[in-house]
Amino acid sequence: MMWKYTCPHCGQKTFTPLQKALAGSYKSMGKPCPNCGRKCCNGMGSIYFDGILSILAFIAVMVIYVKSDSSQKMESTILMAIIIGGSFLLSFLFRMFFGKLVEPIRKMQ
Repeated sequence: MMWKYTCPHCGQKTFTPLQKALAGSYKSMGKPCPNCGRKCCNGMGSIYFDGILSILAFIAVMVIYVKSDSSQKMESTILMAIIIGGSFLLSFLFRMFFGKLVEPIRKMQ
C-alpha cells in the first residue's frame, strides 16, 4: 500500500511521501500537483521543526567542540558530522511523513 497525501487545491490524494518531502517549505516555490498542476509545499510545522532541530544540532556541535581535547579531534569531528547529517535526515523524514501540504506564499513571476 502506497501512502498518498492530499493536495490542498483539488482535494485528491496525489502526493507520495517522497514528492511531499521534496516539495520544500512554506517559503519555497513548491511542487506541482500531478492532478491539478497547482503548486503545493509543506506548511509552517516543517519550518518550526527545522528551526528547533537546527538550534539543537548547533548547540550539540558547539558543546562537543568546546569539550573535546586535542587527542580526540578525529572522533569529535566524526560525531559532529553525524549530528549534522542526522539533523538533515530527521528534517527530511519529518517533511516526508508529518505535517500537511499548503499553498506556497511565493508565486512565480
